[in-house]
Amino acid sequence: MPVAVKDLCWTRGERTTGGSKVLADFVPDEDASVVARLRAAGAIIFGKTNTPEFAYGPLNAYHFGPSRNPWDPTRFTGGSSMGAAAALAGGLVPGALGSDTGGSIRGPAHWSGVTGLMPTYGLVPLRGVVPLATSLDHVGPMARSALDAAILLGVMAGHDPLDPTSAVTLDQDYAHAIVNTCAGGLRVAVPRGYFWDMLAPAIGAAVERALDELRALGLHVEDVALPEWEAAAEAVPILIRSEAATEYRRTLVERPEALSPEVRERLETGMRTSAVEYLEARRAADRFAFALRRLFSRVNVLALPGRAQTAPKMDEHGRLLEPLSPRNYTAPLNYSGGPALTIPCGFDAEGLPIGLQLAANHMAESVLLNVAHAYQQVTDWHRRRPPLCA
Repeated sequence: MPVAVKDLCWTRGERTTGGSKVLADFVPDEDASVVARLRAAGAIIFGKTNTPEFAYGPLNAYHFGPSRNPWDPTRFTGGSSMGAAAALAGGLVPGALGSDTGGSIRGPAHWSGVTGLMPTYGLVPLRGVVPLATSLDHVGPMARSALDAAILLGVMAGHDPLDPTSAVTLDQDYAHAIVNTCAGGLRVAVPRGYFWDMLAPAIGAAVERALDELRALGLHVEDVALPEWEAAAEAVPILIRSEAATEYRRTLVERPEALSPEVRERLETGMRTSAVEYLEARRAADRFAFALRRLFSRVNVLALPGRAQTAPKMDEHGRLLEPLSPRNYTAPLNYSGGPALTIPCGFDAEGLPIGLQLAANHMAESVLLNVAHAYQQVTDWHRRRPPLCA
């Protein structure tokens, strides 16, 4: 199986730049743990995919040029796993490795019409992956279906004794579990308010249709309030910039000219972030994580839109021509640490993909993938291909 690898993951004997001039000549002498596991299972590493600098650069700033959306090459693919999403949507590969610190797997999946899974923190080792914010970084599979993502996850997941962030877990056959388990009877919570008041009408309609499909499959769907999300959405970027500044402090001092101006500015802002501001952000994120744990004590899955808008337009250099929504639909889930995934659930009037995001409790990947797989058995959104691939 050919697999594309985001250019944050070390590949033995082949450049791993992290999208940065700082690492322009870095050729690792070993694979990242996830890459080594894929090779050992027989995967062919097809190529490296585009990412902004350290997965932190502005989503319209690239050292290797923009990644174009196969559904419309004048559109954005998302960030920062944009190259992986474009490769999948464009039919280059059936599977890819992405990373997610604030939504970087799930956003591109929404905008590109593919399936993207952020696993539970620590389930997939981070060793050999260029870091951004280590306590929030996740590496996960991107594919065309939940079943393919489950197959990849089964290879990638598992404890790495050389990785201090790695969780001790039992091996699981996720693909077998989701194919042989009925999703009926599971409880699905749908948060309203913040997630819907600035949502593009086409996305809201597509998500509502997806919820109806889940009801028809026998799942119990209920509306809930999750007021802690908004404060956590504002807090997590503060945590990311603080950790990123700690990670790249030496580069900032010794090689500032090698950094893109935008990344340098973000790292400098992180350096100026006070301990008080950092701790206030942690407390807001902790309150959200606690509220989510309480919610998952009585429901199995959280369902919400993938993003607030479909893929925005960009110019030939990759600069966005329309602003991104200020609503953050992804980052709080990075802090809570549980798994989340985005799957295709429709298209807007311009033929651009729309994603449904699902989240579950820690180590509940089988539940999450089970619901996604059941949905994909009764819909065909994930099987559709861009016109250029037809």
